[in-house]
Amino acid sequence: MPIFLDQPGYGDRGPDGLGWNRLSLNAHFDRRHQCGWQPTDFPTLFESMTGRQRWGGYERCHRLAPGWCGQCPVQARVLAREGGLEWPPGVAVFLARVRPLPPTPGAMWADPASGRSTLDLYAWPDERTAIPATWQEVRRTPGVRIGWAWHDDDGQAFWLTRDNPAAATAVVRERRLGAGTRHALYETSEGPRLALVICPGPCDHDAHHLRHLAADLAVCPSGIVGPVFPERLPGLRGVTFAYEDGRGVLCRNGRVTTVSWGVPLRRSAAAALVAYAVRLAAAA
Repeated sequence: MPIFLDQPGYGDRGPDGLGWNRLSLNAHFDRRHQCGWQPTDFPTLFESMTGRQRWGGYERCHRLAPGWCGQCPVQARVLAREGGLEWPPGVAVFLARVRPLPPTPGAMWADPASGRSTLDLYAWPDERTAIPATWQEVRRTPGVRIGWAWHDDDGQAFWLTRDNPAAATAVVRERRLGAGTRHALYETSEGPRLALVICPGPCDHDAHHLRHLAADLAVCPSGIVGPVFPERLPGLRGVTFAYEDGRGVLCRNGRVTTVSWGVPLRRSAAAALVAYAVRLAAAA
């Protein structure tokens, strides 16, 4: 995974290989070495999470010289899993909205706010109070998963969830049902059943993701009774939701899964299923 990102070298022959034939303003812009741990937008966040970092769009390297990554406090915080989001209890999935920084008064050629942004995180589906965050905090959050970004009337947005730490003790018991599979989800081996996930045909649900669904369902707080299942959610390609005869229905890439609930069907339970879909369709 590239961490120290070298600034592009100077080419005296110009971009067309025939030499410069016009005034260059490159000297007025920042072309310093950059740090692959410090993304500043969605594309660089995706690159950083998947080991595809390349120069452009990251924060400056603190040392501006190679060979210092092992002594850098930025890398130390990432490896120690420090400085990430303080994930609120009971929240399964966030709607992350990108908020561009306003222009700096008086800045002309090199506005430090140009192209930069912060994030507002809304716990889905309530979306009442935003939690401010930075791209670097998202990158440093252990087990974070992001969906694909999209644009609407409020700007750029994407889904954000994480691997639930309680999934380590969750239990999934599988049973074949003819051509299908039944998955029974439990918070612990001795706990009550939380849900039955039934695949009538070929199954593409693995125990890893199902344990995180169980962990999310186990901590569903009290809230408004009744499901919240929009048919489609932006950013989840090939995924639809439905609610039929008291069961949740998840269709992904033409494969249908039904969920029979063992917990009160509140909005937070619906959010757990949405978080599950985000993990399945995660961009990283």
